[in-house]
Amino acid sequence: MDFQVGWTSQDREGWSPTPGGVIGPATERGYSVFQRTFIQINASDTTDNGIKWEFKVKLNADADGGPGASNGLKNGKARDASDSVTLALSDAWGQVIVGADHPVYDRMTFGSGEAVGTAGTGGVDGNWARWFNYKSISNQRFEDGATTHDSTTSSKIQYVTPRIEGFQAGVTYNPDSITIGRFRSTDAPTQTLEKDWWAGAVTYVNNFSGIDVAFSGDIEENSNTNPQSRNGLSGSLGSLIGYGDWKLGARVSRKFRDGETLSTDTNTSFTMYDVGVGYVIGPWALGVSYMHEDVGTINMPTGKDTQDTAALSGSYNLGGGLSLYSELFWNKDKAGNPASAKSANEGTGLISGVRVKF
Repeated sequence: MDFQVGWTSQDREGWSPTPGGVIGPATERGYSVFQRTFIQINASDTTDNGIKWEFKVKLNADADGGPGASNGLKNGKARDASDSVTLALSDAWGQVIVGADHPVYDRMTFGSGEAVGTAGTGGVDGNWARWFNYKSISNQRFEDGATTHDSTTSSKIQYVTPRIEGFQAGVTYNPDSITIGRFRSTDAPTQTLEKDWWAGAVTYVNNFSGIDVAFSGDIEENSNTNPQSRNGLSGSLGSLIGYGDWKLGARVSRKFRDGETLSTDTNTSFTMYDVGVGYVIGPWALGVSYMHEDVGTINMPTGKDTQDTAALSGSYNLGGGLSLYSELFWNKDKAGNPASAKSANEGTGLISGVRVKF
């Protein structure tokens, strides 16, 4: 369970601190509380011929009033449902994973979040965004963190190799990003539905004279049911360096082709990077991180929407699975289209919370 108390001050209001960024009142009170709870069930064993299997189900366990409820969850999507469900089979040949989860890159790549770790909510790659109107820019396509465009937690098949001489690789395939395997989506040429997702990642991890070094690269590609739309292509490079109680992580991501845009659209470039430093001393975990994102203003001759975020994070481990944390963040959105300049937003927030994990 993760329970937060938060305060925000921002230029552009009308955005309350509710799950998923639900539009709030025109004038906010600037403070509120939020919680998110997961229940994870694990089961594992070994078959008679030595293959290890592990089953995991992660359930959203927060109370939800259902469609039309007054608690901000009005889209009919209850949170008391599974977040991910997987079955993994492992042996000397590697690991095969089937079920609903993020692609391999989500678990294999490195960046600021791996350096900041458990400090705060994870820094710029954490969950501060629910407290800020970061979607105020018209036609923005920012991710919550510096990651690549993927097929989310739809059902997929994944394979990860064993680590050999520090190297490990993984590949993911799933035919659809909007189902969990219960039905096939229609190949409707009049609809823009991204399909046939392929994702791959390669990592290298080693230690040289007491210095931990890790590098990662990933790429995601998908086709589209609409012949007028682009096929998606994105990727990232990441790194993580550790020495003693210090960690430094960085990542750069880019969408080369955006499957959410038409082939005739212009100025669709998308680039983001993040960097973070983490330090652990006894029960304390501290981190500082920064993220910058550039998104071309679609079908405008020039201009980019930009987002800059900085976060100062800290947590204290009380033991027994209980920890306290706090995070101070600053965020600035700026519209690349001068006509939409009023949509820019800048603000600061402070989040404090208690987290229990067992």
